[in-house]
Amino acid sequence: MKNPPLAAFAFALVTAFVASLARAQAPSATFRPSLVESCAVSYSYSGKSGYKHNATPGETSVNHFDISASGRIALGEATFFGYGAAFAINDINSDDPVPAPARLGELTLNAGITQLFSKEWRGSVFARPGYYGDFESYTSRTLNAPLIALANYAPSGSSVVWLFGMSVNPIAEYPVLPVVSFRWAFAAGWSLNLGFPRLGVTWQATKALDLSLSATMQGGGYRVTKTPGNSGRGDLANTHVNYREIRAGVRATYKIAGKTSLSLEGGWMADRRFDYYDRDYEIKGKPAAYMTAGVDVKF
Repeated sequence: MKNPPLAAFAFALVTAFVASLARAQAPSATFRPSLVESCAVSYSYSGKSGYKHNATPGETSVNHFDISASGRIALGEATFFGYGAAFAINDINSDDPVPAPARLGELTLNAGITQLFSKEWRGSVFARPGYYGDFESYTSRTLNAPLIALANYAPSGSSVVWLFGMSVNPIAEYPVLPVVSFRWAFAAGWSLNLGFPRLGVTWQATKALDLSLSATMQGGGYRVTKTPGNSGRGDLANTHVNYREIRAGVRATYKIAGKTSLSLEGGWMADRRFDYYDRDYEIKGKPAAYMTAGVDVKF
């Protein structure tokens, strides 16, 4: 198995972060409200699963950890500058013959502009420049700057909010993709989300508790620089890989301490893939269980 210390470190960091929230009376100087509006941290584990092709023996499990902070500055009555930073790591534990990377992750900045055109329309453009790789090598090829442009349309008197636009990712197999989704508050306490970033239905059970049934995706596009495991697949080094997991599960979000919320999610990972699209090689994993826990703080 690969890199168990990294998964233990991620879990310990999440635990320490939650404990510090319970003790904290006010944000520190670094995270004062004038600089940061929100901070989020989460840990996820998706269980061991084999692969759909007998030519790929062995199993894989994934520990995922991420932390992010973001803020906003008003540039005018209808113009806002958003900024932030994020770190995410996928600690991938595989049997040696499996040609999957040992880890994939990103360290990024976030910057963009939101413009309010009217009560019904707003538009946003955001970029996330940074490192997207396996943390084995740091070169210009491991740098990337994905871009997303979105428009929100909330018709007056309607319970539906539309979101559409496009995403641009230079290192992805399909660099340009459309984005279309909507959120519909179809009954008191109930909402339906179809599309980006989550597909599902949410019920506000109480003022503090939300329950959701949804489908989500974990993963991204990365540059790998090392031959994966002891697979003997040297051709899979120094190339790009798309990693993804498609999941369906139940999520509970509970608001505590004013602007702090805790979330817990569990369910079934229906599909796991590592697609080395430049090499025309893909491994497809079998389904497995997953769980996610997170904390979100707004200042």
